[in-house]
Formats: sequence, C-alpha cells, structure tokens
Amino acid sequence: MDKRHDIADLEAGAPVDEVYFLQELTLGRTRSGNRYLTLGLSDRTGALQARVWQDAEALAWRLAPDSFVRVRGHAESYRGRLRLNLSGIEPLDAAALTALDQSRFVPESFRDRAELEGYIDYFLTEVYDSDYSRLLEAFFGDPDFRERFARAPGDVRSHHAYLGGLIEHTVSVATMCQHVCVQHPRLNSGLLITAALLHDIGKVAEYRWEGRIQVSREGKLLGHVLIGQRMVEEKMRELGGFDRERELELLHAIISHHGELEWGAPKRPQSAEALVLHHIDNLDAKVKGFLEVVEGRGEVSWPELQNLFRRPLDQPMAADRADND
Repeated sequence: MDKRHDIADLEAGAPVDEVYFLQELTLGRTRSGNRYLTLGLSDRTGALQARVWQDAEALAWRLAPDSFVRVRGHAESYRGRLRLNLSGIEPLDAAALTALDQSRFVPESFRDRAELEGYIDYFLTEVYDSDYSRLLEAFFGDPDFRERFARAPGDVRSHHAYLGGLIEHTVSVATMCQHVCVQHPRLNSGLLITAALLHDIGKVAEYRWEGRIQVSREGKLLGHVLIGQRMVEEKMRELGGFDRERELELLHAIISHHGELEWGAPKRPQSAEALVLHHIDNLDAKVKGFLEVVEGRGEVSWPELQNLFRRPLDQPMAADRADND
C-alpha cells in the first residue's frame, strides 16, 4: 500500500494525489476578472489552504463542504505558508466513500490521555463540598461517561477541534480557575472547580465523531449548554439530597459560561464564580483557537482575514526559540 500523503508531511514542490476532507470553499475573482476556488482541506494531521484556477465556477457547483474529495496537484510555499496548487479535484463516489477509512481523517490531541485523566482525578480530590464531590464522582466514576468525555472533541472547528479536545480544554480551564482561587480566596473554590469540570459536559452528546467530527441532531437543536444543564439536573435528582442553594449556584455558573446572550448563554454571569468561569473558558478557547489557526491545525490557516479572529495573525514563539540573528 502506498504511503499516505498526510498534510503534516507535505513539503513544497511535492506532487499530491490524495484524498482529503473538504472543510470549506469560496469562489473568488482575480484582478483580471478570472474566477478561482479557495479550498480548506484537512486530515487528522492538520489543515491547509488550496487553490484551483481552472473551471472554478463549474467545480463550485459540484463540490460541497463537509465532504471527502480526491485532489491532484502539487504543494507550494506562498507567503511563507504551505498550500496546494490543484490541477484537479473531484468528490468521492459512493464506492470510494464506502471503502475509505474515515478514522484517518479525525485529528487527535497530542496530549497524553492518561496524563489528562490524572489531572481530572486530582481536581476531584480538590473539591471538599460533599454535594459537589459526590456529583463529580457520579459523572467521572462512570466508565462509559468517562470514555466519551476523554474522546469527545472540544468543538467542530474553532478550538480543540479534535478527539480528546474536551478533556484537554476542561483540564486547562480547571487549572486556571484553581490559580484564580489562590489569588482571590473569597471565591468558592469548590463551586468554581466543579463548574469548570462540568461546564462543557454537554459536548459528549453535542458532537459525533464516527469518521469525522460533526454536530449531532441533539446538538443542532439544543446545544451543549442546555444538554449539560439537563445532564447535571438529572444526576442531582438521581443522587438526591442536594442543597438547593448549591444546586442553583452550580447550574447558574454552567449555563452562563458563554457570558452573553448573543454568544449562547441563557443567562449572563451574576456570581463571581460564574464570571471567572466565563472569562477563563473564553480565554482558553481563544488562545487555543489562535494557535490552531497559525499552526495549521483545526480551522484552515487562512493567512489574512478569513479566520476565527478576522485579522492577520502573528505566529508566537517562545523567547528561547526566537531567532537571535
């Protein structure tokens, strides 16, 4: 079997004849008035941009986002970024799609799963409130839930959009919440850490990841905020004996973590813990989304304004790795 040309292994000048996942496409026009297609292609190793210069309008009618395509062309360096210059592209027919191993197109977290689960177990020991502690144990002590939680993506496209993204994001949010509690000891750390661990659990049902990451029917109609609220309320009823005030405080933090009504929050944060959770959740999502754009993973690496942030992005580099020339 020929070696697959994964996106992460492509180099400028290399010929390409391969199947990729088509994330998105736009029809553009050159200064001379000719039409061209800009495509976002991905596989489990990354994402990159491609251009088609011939028969662009006809191809735009034949192609659809969220589908698998076979492309032919070559890789090239353009403004310091790798992209594909395509001479041909076609959607897979039914037979080819059936034979395709779609698992090869679902990206996974680079983080070690055992390490991330170890962080979850650590945070469980940091919650001393009896109600919150047994609620967390009821979720994370369930092997079926834990497996889905550890495998679920954090998003479809904008941040942590890969298998294991949910647990990676959750550990990051809980870690930063714990640091804020150290700096501001008046905060209810048990409430905040519990909310951090549970704020996105609805994503285990919002997304499907068989073959590729997609939004489920339930996710489309309800979204992870309402799904998560329902999951927590059902578990509380199942366990019984919850203090009503603790229940309300936790549910409020969970349902308000998007911060604003226009961002999908049923309520805006009204407690200090809910406010902290919102800003840390947003910070982690934005930083990770930024890095995924400039590194060419997750969302396609549009070099100009067509990315999550709608602006040109400068690639960060740690000071000890910077060029000293």
